[in-house]
Amino acid sequence: MKNKKNNSLIQLTHVIKTSVIVFVLLFVIDYITLPAWNFRNPMLYILIAILITIWTVLFQFISRKLYTWTKFAYLISIGLIAFTVVFGFLSSEMLNASQYQQQIKITSNVSFDASFESIALNKIPVVDKSTAIKLGEKQIGTIQSLGSQYYVNPKYTIISQNNALYRVANLEYRDFIKWLNNRNQGITSFVKVNVSNPSDVSLINLQEGMKILPNALFNDNLYRFVRFNHRDKILGSYAFELDDQNKPYFVVSVLSPEIGMFGGLSAQGAIIVDPVNKTSAYYDIADLPQWVDHVQPTEIAWSQIDNWGYYINGFFNTLFAQKDMIQTTEGYNYVLLNDQIHVYSGLTSVGADRSIVGFSLINLRTKEARFYQLGGADEYAAMSSAQGQVQHLGYIATFPVLINIEGVPTYFIALKDREELVKMYAMVAVTNYDAVGVAESVNLAYQTYVQRLTSLNMIDTIIQPTNQKDILVLSKDQVVMDGNSYVIIKDDTGDIYSFKLSLNLNALFIEPGTTIKVTFNDLNADVIEVIAIQIVE
Repeated sequence: MKNKKNNSLIQLTHVIKTSVIVFVLLFVIDYITLPAWNFRNPMLYILIAILITIWTVLFQFISRKLYTWTKFAYLISIGLIAFTVVFGFLSSEMLNASQYQQQIKITSNVSFDASFESIALNKIPVVDKSTAIKLGEKQIGTIQSLGSQYYVNPKYTIISQNNALYRVANLEYRDFIKWLNNRNQGITSFVKVNVSNPSDVSLINLQEGMKILPNALFNDNLYRFVRFNHRDKILGSYAFELDDQNKPYFVVSVLSPEIGMFGGLSAQGAIIVDPVNKTSAYYDIADLPQWVDHVQPTEIAWSQIDNWGYYINGFFNTLFAQKDMIQTTEGYNYVLLNDQIHVYSGLTSVGADRSIVGFSLINLRTKEARFYQLGGADEYAAMSSAQGQVQHLGYIATFPVLINIEGVPTYFIALKDREELVKMYAMVAVTNYDAVGVAESVNLAYQTYVQRLTSLNMIDTIIQPTNQKDILVLSKDQVVMDGNSYVIIKDDTGDIYSFKLSLNLNALFIEPGTTIKVTFNDLNADVIEVIAIQIVE
């Protein structure tokens, strides 16, 4: 009896020792891997199975015995893994192709001209991500105390604010020591770039610094902070966004399976993190603040568009006949419609070469999707066409922005030199990539493009509205943007005019007090882009 009692105590001691070691291991693994404590997260079952196995193996090593109940523990681990595999398969695209195909609701055959609003020329996005990165680096490089401590997060988020598009990015600590020295006050600046005006780059300063950041360490790390405040949420990607008062937030997508136990992840809401006050709150999509643009992760939205085109005739059609299958083209870009961010890409038949059957747009807040059935050139064919117009200069085309020009779906493309400085602009018709307009300014590219559309009978003849005005020059400055010289003039009424020096060499002879005649389109812009100037005698 005494020996039996001693054996029980020894066994209990072994259980306690093993449990303490595994508990510490659990804390470390949980802290590093940050799994969601959600029964629809397959990684939770795998983690539990691994921990049970580790506990059992460790217990056997300490006790030097194999008990009947330890065999049962192994069976539980195997059962959890089998459960994950089986229900993962039951949630797979192979068995649920029709559900995956219908997961995203798409409005098809939408009239392009009626639903895709025209954009003013001065609102066309001309700053792509790589240019924004350069502008941001240049901005903080001018301030020694910033550049030595921080760098700009290259994951620029494109946001809508006051019916305009901006690329914004938070600053990050350069290394562990920089985080350690600055973590108490946080980072007090972020970068904001107007995508329609490369000269409108701001380094915005905060009264209090951001402490919660993507590359901060320990509990100041964004994902770790969110995870420990929202243990049951399955997290997607994050976006750095601003409210209407330029207050910064991180918006972290919250995902939920929609097909089977684990399949068909889609955003159901978002966690908004205030990195200054170190607070967070979850919102369903319908309850999100109006300024939030990014809820649906772009990669998930596009996978659902691909599923919509892939599984039109079931799963096995994708392996063999591939009848009627369409897929997204490589690459995507963003457009602003109804003051909300949409991501778009062309759709092409599987196996097709440099052509599209239409294109789709997805609202990154609501996941509302549209499909425009429209044959034409894909983005890369349009880029090649634009480059071909200036092949002697060796300029490289950026990925296009989709715009509406006189009812014609049009790719707008910036052309850069080898140093990635924007030198020219191009407009290419989606339906006919022979319809191209290229020039050194957006206005001239537009005029050239419209003339080409008219000559090809794609639109009726348009008389371009222009204005002429005599102004008294109050001040004159010369600036360099993207390697090009611009003259900025302010007249005696406070209006500001801009023109490229290479197109208006007369500007060299302008002095304050001179009266000049300027010709410009009526763009209602803060800075009026001048087409031509003439010095008044």
